[in-house]
Amino acid sequence: MSVFDSLSKEHALLLKLVARLDRAADERDERTAAREMRNILLVLFKALEAHQRLEHLVYDESPDLPSPAAYRAMAQVEQQHKDLTGLREEAVSILNTMTPEGGSAIRELSLRLGGLMRRLIDQEERTLWPSFNAYAGRSTLHRLSRQAHEQYRAMEREVSRYWTEVEAYGTGDR
Repeated sequence: MSVFDSLSKEHALLLKLVARLDRAADERDERTAAREMRNILLVLFKALEAHQRLEHLVYDESPDLPSPAAYRAMAQVEQQHKDLTGLREEAVSILNTMTPEGGSAIRELSLRLGGLMRRLIDQEERTLWPSFNAYAGRSTLHRLSRQAHEQYRAMEREVSRYWTEVEAYGTGDR
């Protein structure tokens, strides 16, 4: 398995959460929509933390020197990560003050977040990955492949566990 296979699987998991967030935003009942979006955002933010750990492992700890094109791609992705952090902070603020019926603010934020996530993933896959693959040495790619696979498996377990916790909390089982 290559490092890009693991990153692809993480992206697929993130996109499933974004699709679920979109469906929740389409819910007509404000209370149901607000609850669903809150739960999905909590899980999505945990998944993003795990994904960013993998990206840090791959891009920041590579001993190979990036090409100018790779530096440009990494700078663009870094800016989108900053935008994502801003949306995340905004979401936390909204979630902390949201009433059960107050889903309009979180709905608008969820839709912006979904759009940003899709653009970020598309840019990483189309621009950053080919640039990284072009400059990274075989030994680096081989080492990162093993580490990325382990990191992806950990992310899967973490997201599954967190879903269980969020759902248990939402139903009052905890």
